[in-house]
Amino acid sequence: MYFPVAFQILFLVLLAAFGWGLNLRLLSQAGVEVRPILQLAQLPAVRSDVGWIDDGLHQNVFRLAAVLSGVAAAGWALSALSSDPRLQTAVALLTYVVVIAMLVMPRRALCYTVRRQFTGLLARIAKPSLSDPVCLADVVMADIMTSCARMFADLFLVACQFGGLLWPRRYGTALAARRGDLDGLIELVREQHEQRACTSSGIAGVLLVSAPYAFRLRQCINEYLRAEPESSAARRHLANAIKYASSFPVIALSATQRQVTVDGIMETKYSDWVLRVAFALWIAAVVFNSLYSFYWDVAFDWDLGHTAAGWKLSDMIAPADEKPAPNLGNRAVVISPADALAQQSPELSRQRDFPRLLRPRRRFASHRVYYAAIALDFLLRIAWTMKLSSYIHIDSMAYGAFWLNLLEIYRRWQWTFLRIEKEAAS
Repeated sequence: MYFPVAFQILFLVLLAAFGWGLNLRLLSQAGVEVRPILQLAQLPAVRSDVGWIDDGLHQNVFRLAAVLSGVAAAGWALSALSSDPRLQTAVALLTYVVVIAMLVMPRRALCYTVRRQFTGLLARIAKPSLSDPVCLADVVMADIMTSCARMFADLFLVACQFGGLLWPRRYGTALAARRGDLDGLIELVREQHEQRACTSSGIAGVLLVSAPYAFRLRQCINEYLRAEPESSAARRHLANAIKYASSFPVIALSATQRQVTVDGIMETKYSDWVLRVAFALWIAAVVFNSLYSFYWDVAFDWDLGHTAAGWKLSDMIAPADEKPAPNLGNRAVVISPADALAQQSPELSRQRDFPRLLRPRRRFASHRVYYAAIALDFLLRIAWTMKLSSYIHIDSMAYGAFWLNLLEIYRRWQWTFLRIEKEAAS
């Protein structure tokens, strides 16, 4: 089946857009108002004078995704009809140009508000600022980008193919080989390197994969600097920053292994030793990052792991700040977080009979939704590391990378669903 990487990326991105629309529809049916939760009213940079995106929110997202999917499907069909690789690349390039032009066109048509807010959020995320406030919309979009991180490296290879079509190179390999001198050998090596440039993303791929995590790390540092020193919020943002920073060793060590085993760099008597050390470090980094990220999803992003005694999983890293009570005589009584919560919400203090390791307040009655999400999140976080391993040749399997990206999009879809549900329930 003809399904090149260029159209795989388009399919996955548009599938994520449909997933976002489905998130909005299901949350709306559950009575969740998404706009105030995402704090879109605080983002003048993405405000439009033609209405907010939750005025028919999911319908507009579905409409835009459907139109762009039609363009992508037409491009794929035209490309599949041709047997000329250059013509196939040209059709894919034209499809990308049309899709991007439709997203950024200034005309007030085709879900203008959705498009403007989407591009505005991307600009806010990429802006290297430590003073701008970070809203939940920024956080959700940046986290979605981390799930698409590997696709950014694949997109670099696609762009390399497009560049080869627009600026074709002429190689004189045979002439260089016949010359036999040092200059000829240097030219031959340079040409071979250029020919392989579109088969391995190299350092550029590492930087592109790391970029979404760097954006999210910047947001965490921003929130940490804005939080009150030594507060629970400050500890939480600092711990969250460590989580995203732990992704960089995984990416760097994966690239190191790939360079040694696949690209043949460092083919010396030390290469086996370097590979063993890199693999051991990679395993340690993957285990820490995967388990820490899974813990964060459950304990903080979804606020699960509560007990009847008032303790919860997030207290392991960032316990709630204790609130001092008014002075009684010459004594000051310190109120524990559980007692303070009970005073603020007496009905919650009486609600002790909730499913184990969930939370008292939930927008969905079925506890199986939460337990299934926890189990799938753990399994899919482990599976996602296969994409980064040089020992598991996912790319050599039939659409192996595509299926793993698809699973990651599903994991991020359910994460987004419960992330917003948690805000609504609190």
